[in-house]
Amino acid sequence: MDLYAGTSPHRTMVSSGLRLSIAACLLASVVQGFDVDGCTSVVVSAGATVDGSAFASHANDCADCDWRVVYVPAKDHEKGSKRIVYDAVWSQYPRLVDTSRSKQYAAGAGINSSKILGSIPQVEHTYALWEASYGLMNEHGLGLGESTCPAFLVGKSVADGGNDLFSIGNLMNIALERCKTARCAIKLMGELGSKYGFYGEDPGIAGGGEAVSLVDKTGEAWVFHISGGVPNDDPAAPWAGQRGALWVAQRVPEGHVAVIANSNIIRRVDVHDSENFLAHPGLLELVQEAGLWDGTGPFDWQLALQPDLGTFSYFPGLAPIPMYSTLRMWGIYRQAAPNAGLKATPVLNDFPFSVPVDKKVTTLEVMQWFRTHYEGTEFDMRLGSLAGPWQTPNRAEGGQGAKTMPGQFARATSIPRTSYTVLLQSGISHPIAWFAPDASASSVFVPFFSAALSEGGDGNFDLESYGTGSMKSFSFITKPDGMAPAWWAHDFVANWMDLSYQNMSETYVYPAVQRVQRRVVEEAAAAIKESAGKSTPESAATLATAQSRIQRGVVTEWWQMAEMLIVRYNDQFFNFGESAPQSVASIGYPSFWLEMIGYNQEFYRPHWLQPAYQPPSLLPVQDLQALAAHGTDIQTPEEAQATSVVPDLRSGWTASAGAAAFVLS
Repeated sequence: MDLYAGTSPHRTMVSSGLRLSIAACLLASVVQGFDVDGCTSVVVSAGATVDGSAFASHANDCADCDWRVVYVPAKDHEKGSKRIVYDAVWSQYPRLVDTSRSKQYAAGAGINSSKILGSIPQVEHTYALWEASYGLMNEHGLGLGESTCPAFLVGKSVADGGNDLFSIGNLMNIALERCKTARCAIKLMGELGSKYGFYGEDPGIAGGGEAVSLVDKTGEAWVFHISGGVPNDDPAAPWAGQRGALWVAQRVPEGHVAVIANSNIIRRVDVHDSENFLAHPGLLELVQEAGLWDGTGPFDWQLALQPDLGTFSYFPGLAPIPMYSTLRMWGIYRQAAPNAGLKATPVLNDFPFSVPVDKKVTTLEVMQWFRTHYEGTEFDMRLGSLAGPWQTPNRAEGGQGAKTMPGQFARATSIPRTSYTVLLQSGISHPIAWFAPDASASSVFVPFFSAALSEGGDGNFDLESYGTGSMKSFSFITKPDGMAPAWWAHDFVANWMDLSYQNMSETYVYPAVQRVQRRVVEEAAAAIKESAGKSTPESAATLATAQSRIQRGVVTEWWQMAEMLIVRYNDQFFNFGESAPQSVASIGYPSFWLEMIGYNQEFYRPHWLQPAYQPPSLLPVQDLQALAAHGTDIQTPEEAQATSVVPDLRSGWTASAGAAAFVLS
């Protein structure tokens, strides 16, 4: 469906030159191939939570990112010094080589230096911060999350022969170094992008824009969008020196939640309402010059700056996947605001900028939003042929098959390539960056207190578990009293689960996630209570000690669970369980799966299947009931038996109520 259909003026003035540049960008993107990034960010206003805190967030869905948490100390700088701008698009370990920024940024994996793109004037003092692939939170409780978005206006990095200096990672880091509030960060990122030029992290239109979620200690919550600019070398041109990027920001209303899932979500912009909007001072004039708006009616950022996801290929070279963004948005909103009545639709502009929550939510509930695979809905990723016999919600992305056979499957907030998920909780006395390594569905969020960045805390945390290692190397052997990285513990469990996902998740992993997460939140609250009444350095030291202990406890427990799961599910049996420690039990293929594929006495030959339009009748009752509630036609086992087909070896095929199975004969 065309987001620009009807009377919208936003598309009427797109120049032929811009259309040609768009086509060129698309062609270049196809040559680049499949890009496996794309993140989710949820923003929760202070009025929507039980404790009055506000949340920004970032599920960093990156297949090759350096996931280390790094402590960047506060620093004083000589007057007139420069702040180096590195290539922040490089994401692999080591993402940066610069021990002057942090001792953790040493050379490694054969990489001895980082590419310098340029520099800008440095300020005299920069704040301490936690950062991972992107900046997370600084000592003043300013927290930032990220999600890449499409944009018609595409910048070009100086590394690629262009004039643009900043990608979003550098803008976020500098904002955390220099700002205490979300408003300051928005203005600084916008001004730097406009002055020095902005380019997207992913190639072409698909990655031409960015979104940042922001919260601060005042409790304000914002969404910031930025795109490439409108170049003009004429020094007399309007807005000369400020044409390197276009940007806008909107405050999330009190009591509301907003979801960014690789799409621009800011709609109508009121540049005169400075309480709720911040924008490039020349925004309306420059979008008209670019041919993206004719100047009539309200200006809608989403409709003007972003292509129609129903027809646009987000992953260049592959078919459009319009539900890639909207299903994630619906997945969060159905949990936060079920009474809003939003439907799962491929039409992005069916979703408002934000919605009010039905009831105030807790920290544990916000964490759980990032663990969903749409369980109990018609999009339940544990069900259907792609889930396989073990009912895994994980999907293999990209590859030649997706180019040969276009289509789309559901996209969740927790996926195999999630590098980490972070919740930035602020607006409270002790802001926290809650960090969960790997896929959030099988991970536990641990606290990184903003106060631990200050004097007394000195950035102390479980460095061995959360600040060292990479996905480029792994070893089961650790030094005496040592601990392998937390990311590898969670990643191993997440991958091992696919051996028998339904059994392993429900028997061990999901219960452990809930139990340990409750304990961690309680321990963090106890640490805050213990720190009360102490001097600032003593309080910071108390919180730093507590977070280190909590972090080590979680990673220790996760490695212990990994060891147990290896034994318990070895060779796809259930081995030596707690209730039968001397027994090995068969798991086998589930009955619904055998029914679905038409399993019979002839399966000693290879069989080939065709799609079926009803779920197998032997699917677990709770899953059948959930599907029936959403209108799926369900057969009883008796009806399925009555409609089954007897094997006919002469014709070479058999069919069941679940599927048609073709046999080589």
